[in-house]
Amino acid sequence: PVFASLNAVYKETWIEYAKLLEEVGVAGLELNFFAVPRDFDKSGHDLIQQQIEVLKAVKAAVKVPVSVKLSPFYTNVLKTIKDMDEAGADAFILFNRLFEPDIDVESEKHVSPWNLSTHSDHRLAIRYIGLTYGNINASVAANNGVYEGIDMVKMILAGATAVESVSTFYHNGLGYATD
Repeated sequence: PVFASLNAVYKETWIEYAKLLEEVGVAGLELNFFAVPRDFDKSGHDLIQQQIEVLKAVKAAVKVPVSVKLSPFYTNVLKTIKDMDEAGADAFILFNRLFEPDIDVESEKHVSPWNLSTHSDHRLAIRYIGLTYGNINASVAANNGVYEGIDMVKMILAGATAVESVSTFYHNGLGYATD
């Protein structure tokens, strides 16, 4: 099954794109709530409430399962997960790998380097997956720093129902899946 990862700016476009993705036949949606705050006067609570409203609106607009991919940079990520769980999230993906731009000092230009995870990046997900286990209704998927089969086993033992792995395939090729 194919799950589409969706990121948008405005509530209307979240809904519009979610409907379009459902129409093309995806099995589910991942709302990638990666966002860079641009307003000095908007509180963290306001940002989370806005994301919860987007989640509710998308859930009301589509029939496929809707998961939420979060970063670990919420003031209280457990409270955020609980609130989104109560708002109807079917699953959570812990944690998002953030886009981290850089500056090439020689050319004095912004660059977009590959921000692949490293092997040890999975430890934060293990911690929070264990903390959510048995405390929310939604499923939890792990990602970030999953390089070997043993990393997947660790995530499942912590309570994950699914594991995502990407960076290892960039480093080792798709054939590495058989290892």
